Amino acid sequence: MSYDPGEWSESLRKEYVLVIEGFFTVPLPLFSTTYRRAIKARTKVAEALSLIVRERRRGEKKNDMLAALLAGDDNFSDEQIVDFLVALLVAGYETTSTIMTLAVKFLTETPLALAQLKEEHEGIRAKKPESEALQWSDYKSMPFTQCVVNETLRVANIISGIFRRAMTDINIKGYTIPKGWKVFASFRAVHLDPDKFKDARTFNPWRWQNNSGISCPANVYTPFGGGPRLCPGYELARVELSVFLHHLVTRFSWEPAEEDKLVFFPTTRTQKRYPINVRRRNAPSS
Repeated sequence: MSYDPGEWSESLRKEYVLVIEGFFTVPLPLFSTTYRRAIKARTKVAEALSLIVRERRRGEKKNDMLAALLAGDDNFSDEQIVDFLVALLVAGYETTSTIMTLAVKFLTETPLALAQLKEEHEGIRAKKPESEALQWSDYKSMPFTQCVVNETLRVANIISGIFRRAMTDINIKGYTIPKGWKVFASFRAVHLDPDKFKDARTFNPWRWQNNSGISCPANVYTPFGGGPRLCPGYELARVELSVFLHHLVTRFSWEPAEEDKLVFFPTTRTQKRYPINVRRRNAPSS
């Protein structure tokens, strides 16, 4: 929406946090305070975004996601555009920031992987002037980074699974799923299955080099879903994580401020948000 961080975006972010918390509560307003807060927060977010949409219809043309929705051939209503933006911001904020945090945690606990990642990115940076930004060709020359991204997504399972509704009776291995029932397909159960991935609970980015250590077909690795409902932001998420890691390992060093543990329910996160002490590289310790 072409908004820089500021008071308005910070206010919106706080409401979004309440919306996200409401995803994993019982949807009964009478019994769940969290759910009630989430519904109210969603209304506030929608009202704020509706105002922006109306202003943009009347005013300045910009080159951003909102402009694409306004100019599209689908003739979306304001309500449809707001609904899309709400979903986009929820999906793009919590998931990406969490996967970045867990990538740092896994790399900190795997020094050999961190060292190899630094070597790859310092090699890329050495070929470019200090002020030159990364190009698409640089991103495509990060093979070990992609191994780290793959393994982080596999172990972390930010999206633990998906719901689907059976459109007809389905027979699977002697069981019948009746038409109309909802099915939960668990990504986590597959990604952490030792029959599919050797030492499945161990962070091992090298398993993705030449498919080493993988004894399963590609369709069991589905951090972004698959088929016609494949996450439309899957490549963007990988780029964001790769660029984040590039700047982190070439400009900074860090160490954990205290021990932290992973929690896998209802979402994958750390108990203490994984606090770290960060230092700019080649700078005084102060």
